Amino acid sequence: MRFRAPIRLILLACIAIHALPAAQAMAQEIHTCIDAKGIRSYQNLPCDPGQRTASVRNYEARPDDPAVAARSAAIQQEMDRRNRPSGKATVVRAANRRPSGPTPCQAAKAKREATLKRVGLKRSFDLLSRLDSEVWEVCKGF
Repeated sequence: MRFRAPIRLILLACIAIHALPAAQAMAQEIHTCIDAKGIRSYQNLPCDPGQRTASVRNYEARPDDPAVAARSAAIQQEMDRRNRPSGKATVVRAANRRPSGPTPCQAAKAKREATLKRVGLKRSFDLLSRLDSEVWEVCKGF
């Protein structure tokens, strides 16, 4: 088998990911083989006669931790409970809606823009500071 560098890494990751949960009681081996041209390959079988073995890694399957499994099940149950539709429709009444007019913050910003447009380039630092502080007080930084 010949692989380029990124494909080899992906293959090794896939083998490692799929090898561990596949067999709970069995150990898995990853053989690193190098052929005559120096191309490295990874496989779960021993190397071919025309290749040399660079390394053999053993991965033993570990049993699942019962505490982690119980915690994961509890989280999944809570997510299912939160995402379950309640069956009740939410009715939004006209009295509960926010007024469609400008908010006080929007009104303060509009007043500042109107003043700056009226004054034009004859604005001073004091005028800008006063207008900005008025908007700041109404909007609280927003």
